[in-house]
Amino acid sequence: MCMLNMVMAAALVVQGGAPSSSADGAFDQLTACRRIAADAERLACFDRAAASLDDARRRKDVVVLDRAEVRQAKRSLFGFSLPSIRLFGQGEDDEPLRQLVGRVEDVSSLPGGMFRFRVEGGGSWDSTEAVMVPLRKGDEVTIKAGTLGSYVASAPGRRAVRVRRLR
Repeated sequence: MCMLNMVMAAALVVQGGAPSSSADGAFDQLTACRRIAADAERLACFDRAAASLDDARRRKDVVVLDRAEVRQAKRSLFGFSLPSIRLFGQGEDDEPLRQLVGRVEDVSSLPGGMFRFRVEGGGSWDSTEAVMVPLRKGDEVTIKAGTLGSYVASAPGRRAVRVRRLR
């Protein structure tokens, strides 16, 4: 895949939350090259812009992610309270993850009838209410965002329980 297509198809995430002038300028320069009519000048412009963008990537001012990496990052961050910034692009299809579905890797009991569990690729969670029958290792669990920042975990044959994200 050529550099221009890779940049246009990928999500650009700038470290530190706000775009640095070098990263923002490199991307603007790249897109401006498309308006140059003369082939030789346009190619020279693309070469300069690609070099500038590559330098920004090496300095880690810009991180290039494909859609699969963005989905994985959203999955690993599900349940954390994050600031209201667009980490994964500016597109309309940048929907927040509303639920997490995965297999329970590990379960341990906590005092008061509560339990802690880990979902593959989805972090660790604690129940916030006592349950008679906790989740078991291997269960497929669905964790949905509830109201006011809460989360609810459910599995087939089990009562839904409120949970909170640990790490």
